[in-house]
Amino acid sequence: MKFLIEENAKIDIKLAISWLSKKIPPDKAKKRVIEIINDVKNQLIVHPNSGTKCQFDFADKYREIIKNDYRTIYKIDKVNNEITIILFCHTRMNFQTLLSQSNIYNKSNS
Repeated sequence: MKFLIEENAKIDIKLAISWLSKKIPPDKAKKRVIEIINDVKNQLIVHPNSGTKCQFDFADKYREIIKNDYRTIYKIDKVNNEITIILFCHTRMNFQTLLSQSNIYNKSNS
């Protein structure tokens, strides 16, 4: 499986690092968030369906994994053998608002 991160999710990751940097040194914040992303990546490459169905995804196209207080929303493209991260956020963030802002409901079923 190929592992991809959408541009909006890359922005989410940078924001997560920025917010965490308010509590711990920036280099440690970056390292911690990257470790979470790598843990998710390793899990999904081995077990792509290990996440649960995304609770606000009525089309059942997206799945979610929660690791260390961070939620990762992803989709699996079996045709192209790809896993794509759509959204990355702290679990305390308003999840439904983030989903609507990410525009995933307006994207095609690819």
